Amino acid sequence: MEAAEKKYFSSNPPGATEKLQSKHVFIAGAGGLGSNVAIALARAGIGTMTIVDFDKVEPSNLNRQQYFRDQVGMMKVDALRMNLARINPKLKINTLSVKITPKNCDDIIPADAGIIFECFDRADCKAYLSSFCMTKRKTIPLIVVSGLAGLGDCSIIKVRRGPGNSWIVGDGKTEMNPENGTISSRVVLTAALQAHTGIRILLGLEKSKK
Repeated sequence: MEAAEKKYFSSNPPGATEKLQSKHVFIAGAGGLGSNVAIALARAGIGTMTIVDFDKVEPSNLNRQQYFRDQVGMMKVDALRMNLARINPKLKINTLSVKITPKNCDDIIPADAGIIFECFDRADCKAYLSSFCMTKRKTIPLIVVSGLAGLGDCSIIKVRRGPGNSWIVGDGKTEMNPENGTISSRVVLTAALQAHTGIRILLGLEKSKK
C-alpha cells in the first residue's frame, strides 16, 4: 500500500484496511440505498465493487442519493463511478447500466462476490433477487432491506439474521410509497447499517454460512 493510501485509511481499525482491499462486493441498485452503501464502502477501503442500475439521476433523487445537481440526466452508474473515484482513486469499479431481472441474474451477479447488497426500491425486485441468491448464490452473504420509509423512530431500524445466508436491515414494516415518502436521514442510516454489516462479515466478525 502506498504511503498516501496508508494515511487515507489510517483511522480504520488495525488490520481492517488490508483485508477490505482484497474484497469484491456486488451492489444491486444505485439509488438511495445503493449509492450510500457504495460511498461508505469506498471510504472504508473496499477493493472492488460491481454496481448495477439502469436509471438516470433525476432531481427528485437528490434529497437522499449521493449525486449532485450537475449530474442530473446522467446514468446513475456513471455518475456514481465519478463520485467514488474522487473519494478513492484506487477503487476498482465495475458498472452495468442494465435492469436486473429473473432472466439475467445468473449472468450479472458475480459468483466470486464477497457480499451481495440488495438495494432496490420495489418489493417484487427484492423478492426475485433474494430468491435467486438463496438458490444460486447461497454461499454468498446477502444483505437486504425491509422498511425504511417515513419519519419513524430511527431506533427501530435494526439488523437481524434472515433465512439462509441473509441479513435483514430496517424496521420491517414501513413501505416505500407516496404516503410515507423517504427522508435522507432514515435512508442514509439504513444504508450505513447495510454497509457496516457487510464490513463485519468481510472481516469475519459475523458468521456466514459456507
